[in-house]
Amino acid sequence: MKTKYSYIAFLLTGALVGLTGCQDIVTYNDKYDDGMQSNGVPVIHGIYDIQDPETSIQQGSLKQMLKLSGENLSNVRKVMFNDVEVPLSDIYATAQASYLPIPRVIPGEINNKMYYETKLGNTTIDFEVTIPKLKIEGLYNEFALPGDTVQVLGDFFDLYGFGTSDESTITMNGVALHIDSLTTSYLSVIIPEDASDNGEILFECPGTDGGNMQKRIPYRRTADVFWNLSDPGSCGLWAGLEYLTDGSGETDPKALYGPYFRVKGSFGAWSWNNLPCGGFNMPEDAAASPQDYYLVFEVNSASKTPFYDSRDWGYLIQMNGGSYAWNPSAEMSFNTYGKWRTIKIDLNTVATGGIGGAGWTNLFLILQPNNEWTIDHSFANYRIQRK
Repeated sequence: MKTKYSYIAFLLTGALVGLTGCQDIVTYNDKYDDGMQSNGVPVIHGIYDIQDPETSIQQGSLKQMLKLSGENLSNVRKVMFNDVEVPLSDIYATAQASYLPIPRVIPGEINNKMYYETKLGNTTIDFEVTIPKLKIEGLYNEFALPGDTVQVLGDFFDLYGFGTSDESTITMNGVALHIDSLTTSYLSVIIPEDASDNGEILFECPGTDGGNMQKRIPYRRTADVFWNLSDPGSCGLWAGLEYLTDGSGETDPKALYGPYFRVKGSFGAWSWNNLPCGGFNMPEDAAASPQDYYLVFEVNSASKTPFYDSRDWGYLIQMNGGSYAWNPSAEMSFNTYGKWRTIKIDLNTVATGGIGGAGWTNLFLILQPNNEWTIDHSFANYRIQRK
């Protein structure tokens, strides 16, 4: 019996030792801090762009990712820039740092504040969010035909409610235009079948100051076209008529407004080629205030022949004795891929020799390639048009 009790005592002693060892393992992390515990109201020491966490900022832009440094930033309940709330699912916060985006939403009320709220309190600090202005430059092709779908050049269309809000409208002569396609930076509309020349398209939407914004862009300003190529003899052109086409050729681009010029073939380096050369009557208002006007025309490049980077040569526009090198590929290759596109050049910029007053003004279009060129480029509807 004594041996039996001694064995039981040995087992109990071993069990107690084992329990003591287990207790040591369980309690080693009693004071562990996972960085998520806040102990008071949030305090923000600095705001940083997530790409530059060393330089604090006092303003930001829509969609910018930010890092906030401070204390007690965990357990977020609400964050607002102006009156726009950041979705909680877009926020990752610890006690000392918070990561979040500025929502891509225009505020209804701008107070240039950021509000930060947690379970233990809230704080408000000065922080300005820059709101981009609606950008509308005009139609990709101002001479788009009735019934055509045409791109509107610009940006931030969706931001200002086009296609999503009844307060943001696009009309022509009071008739709403149908939006064919809309993204964050792309908008295309369908021109009505009964659209008439010399019209304009009106864009209206709420502004950031509580008012209403309006932008008008021209459509088919045939009244401004100064060469009636249906009657070449009336245009005063003394060169370039061999490039004239009515668009009926099998490979011709579709005519927009009567005949146009198509320059197709190979041209030697530094060769001098007279394209349309003649003149036009400079309008009195344009002569008096050239800074308020553009020289405007449409171009079309075949897909296989984009415009060359011609530097100070290539297509020369010679007005009133001056010479301007039009080089649309100076910064990147320019190609319209067989579609017509409107080109606008400040009248002051193209008239390097000055305006010279109202009335008859010489205008020569010259091709002088800086290398051997093989091209298929078309030009139409030259006009002086108010900005």
